[in-house]
Amino acid sequence: MVKSFDPQIVNPILTGFIEDLITTKGSIVASKPFEILTKPIDEYEDRMRVKATDKFDVAVYIAATSFYLNKADMQAHRARGALVFYMDTEVADKMFKAAGLQVPYDEDDESMMGLCGTLCQSIVDALIDRLASAGYIALEASTPAVYKNTISEGIEFSKDQDEKQDLSFYFLKHKAMAIEWTLAPIPKK
Repeated sequence: MVKSFDPQIVNPILTGFIEDLITTKGSIVASKPFEILTKPIDEYEDRMRVKATDKFDVAVYIAATSFYLNKADMQAHRARGALVFYMDTEVADKMFKAAGLQVPYDEDDESMMGLCGTLCQSIVDALIDRLASAGYIALEASTPAVYKNTISEGIEFSKDQDEKQDLSFYFLKHKAMAIEWTLAPIPKK
């Protein structure tokens, strides 16, 4: 099994981004500290399964993206990793507003899933930028695909990875969002 990218590099980028966005800019204080777990990847037909029921007992919006070394790898479906972002539907409007996103008056699922995709893209962009600033190549990422509750077909990931990081964030007195990620080693510039 190939070693995964160091969680001690990626986890602080992701947790710092969420805390800065929601707590510092959005003024919503965490109800309790974030949690980080290492979990096995549930794989089916060479894709990472994505099931919100493993994390939440309420409906969630999901946005998922895959990482690639370059556009050619993206076109050939040779993913280096994946990131899945989950948002509790019950607090999504407050979280999106805290993140500086314009929440429509008519909070239908389609527009809220679109906002989930927008926030996921911001997280992905921050991760790619900060890894590049640390001397790694700038990864390519797929446009986030958005869903509600599950992604039945799963998501592309690096098939030589067997573990993922699971980050849970608590706001408004309960688990409000989560990020799962997996990433194979990436080269320095």
